[in-house]
Amino acid sequence: MATALMGFFIDLKKILEGQKKSPFLPQIFIAIIIVAFGIAGGGILLLNSSKTYREAIENIKIDGVLKSDIGNFRGVGLFPSGPGFLDFAYKVNREPSTFVITVRGSKAIKDVEITLYKSLPVE
Repeated sequence: MATALMGFFIDLKKILEGQKKSPFLPQIFIAIIIVAFGIAGGGILLLNSSKTYREAIENIKIDGVLKSDIGNFRGVGLFPSGPGFLDFAYKVNREPSTFVITVRGSKAIKDVEITLYKSLPVE
């Protein structure tokens, strides 16, 4: 959806430039979409490099109930859903972060809700 909106604003910018009108507003929306992609992409990289997240994925791999549903573990989706992953990645608050990841198996694909707890600060 965001890429479709970006395409719309790029086309609108070209139309306005062709009519010798100011393309300022479409440029602002294009910039906002690019920044949003950057924030989400950075959050995904931070999340994937987190020790807590990696441990949660390891627990998902050995979960017997989930294994019986999806078969052998093949991987997780790249994009977690829900606002919790950005809270966790950017350390917005100290509360547990809950979000949904897609788990791929040999028999099925399933959305799994996980809750990650930030580690306590070392004193």
